[in-house]
Amino acid sequence: MASIITRIDRSSRVRLLWERLQDLVFPRPCVFCHLPRKGGGPCLCGPCRDSLHWIERPFCGRCGIPAEIDYDLPQNNFECARCRTQPPVFDRARSVGLYESALKELIAFYKYRKQTGALKEIRSLLECYFLAADEAYDGLTVVPVPLHVSKLRERQFDQACLLAREVARLLTLRCDPGLLKRIRPTPTQTRMTRSERIENVRGAFAVQKPEAVQGSAFLIVDDVMTTGATLNEVARVLKRAGAARVEALTLARAA
Repeated sequence: MASIITRIDRSSRVRLLWERLQDLVFPRPCVFCHLPRKGGGPCLCGPCRDSLHWIERPFCGRCGIPAEIDYDLPQNNFECARCRTQPPVFDRARSVGLYESALKELIAFYKYRKQTGALKEIRSLLECYFLAADEAYDGLTVVPVPLHVSKLRERQFDQACLLAREVARLLTLRCDPGLLKRIRPTPTQTRMTRSERIENVRGAFAVQKPEAVQGSAFLIVDDVMTTGATLNEVARVLKRAGAARVEALTLARAA
């Protein structure tokens, strides 16, 4: 597994250099509106970037979903109805923005078209998010939600791993992409209900280095959080192995 990740890392670096060269010769339009990227970044134009729906307070203190109210909360530990009635295994989950419009297209451009150059735009979004956030991430080890080895060989690209490394660099945290393993392939969850997603990922992950988990705290990183079933299952595996705390961070949150 480690050798596969090393080969894919090398392939990703080559792909990134090639994308930069192409963009110099044939400047890429905005990936969402397809107009020139005037006033914007590497992938989004200024207006599309400004239109992103950032997730800001008030939101659930546990899962991070925006609160459907229009007044200030009296306390910071507010929890949504689902988290009160069905508490998640993870201790805290946060997302940069809502999974819609320009952010949704940016993630699709990065993930499905294997455009690692989009990481530069994503890094900028993460920087803005962490600068505005009033929450600490000290002492956490960053771990990506792992792909199954068959999917990794097929894609030659691990979007969560590359994203996790960007998060770790920005927060000056240690990243351990080999800590977890997906021990069985799982079908795509795009059209699944919440209960189907829970069953789909049940027993799909395992800890490869139990000695590194006991008493430690972790930050799980993935691209999108929908129902939270995957993040919850990863958190369950880590806590069963002795993790003291498990948090999660995703680029986007589906409403």
